[in-house]
Amino acid sequence: MTGPVEVLVPGLWLRQGEEPDPETPRLLAKMLGRGEVTPGVGAGWESEVAARLGFHAATAGGRRWLAVPVSLTAGMTDAVAQAVEDLGADDAQALLRSIHPELESASAVMREAAPGLFELELEAEGHWDMPPPSAALGRPIRVPRLDSAVARRLQVLGNAVQMAWFGHPVNEERVRTGRAPVQGLWFWSPGVPAQAPAVRSIAGGGAVAAWLAAAAGVAWSADPLEQHADLTVVDALLRAEHAGRRGDLLASLAEDVLQPRLARLREGAISEIRVHDPGVALLRLRRSDWRRFWRRPKTMAQS
Repeated sequence: MTGPVEVLVPGLWLRQGEEPDPETPRLLAKMLGRGEVTPGVGAGWESEVAARLGFHAATAGGRRWLAVPVSLTAGMTDAVAQAVEDLGADDAQALLRSIHPELESASAVMREAAPGLFELELEAEGHWDMPPPSAALGRPIRVPRLDSAVARRLQVLGNAVQMAWFGHPVNEERVRTGRAPVQGLWFWSPGVPAQAPAVRSIAGGGAVAAWLAAAAGVAWSADPLEQHADLTVVDALLRAEHAGRRGDLLASLAEDVLQPRLARLREGAISEIRVHDPGVALLRLRRSDWRRFWRRPKTMAQS
């Protein structure tokens, strides 16, 4: 028997004020009824992946940040950043070239880590505590504490990038064709890989999970339906456009992701299934829990 497998599903449990799901898939309802549900930890699935990969916060020396291109929407008292996911290679390189002086001034290096996603390297003192993209984008921006050298340097760099990209030809063309302009960058660092990874393989999570896995030397698969991954990221619920789409995704989660893992649990091939919505709730199901057939199913709203 191997150890537990974990499925990170951000957005699985609806937040306060959101309408409950009309129904919970039958298999998931059984798992909720027979397993144990406790409060979830973490501030985004990216941080949870980084923790499983042995990353720890660093306070000095060279570090790497994800730099996510964002558009900004101003409100009455704050602003909301949204990821720009349709940035082509030529436009990305043009934007990067335009901030070369700002990067030199900050003694920083930036490159494309994946199509439309940048990686920043610099050396600095102090702690950077801003949340990862999944916990920050689409919500009012939290102003960073400028009580460390690294926070002040990134704040200066971020402001300089916004100024350099204001009126940039790439953005003028994007606006002309009805696309959101790239107005800035969201910086997030997982820290540095300081311990041996707790998992051997990861599936799903796109370019961010691939970036983290590569830094930790762990195998990664783009397919979240890969059945034998120790850690799986299913982040599609964060982008569900409407209730019908969410219902389809919940059904797929139950049938395509959880059902094969439950079969392995019943066979004794794994010790536990963990279904985790970071910061909200964690479902833990052991083989002995599944045998508690007398326990009634629960809906998502009841758990």
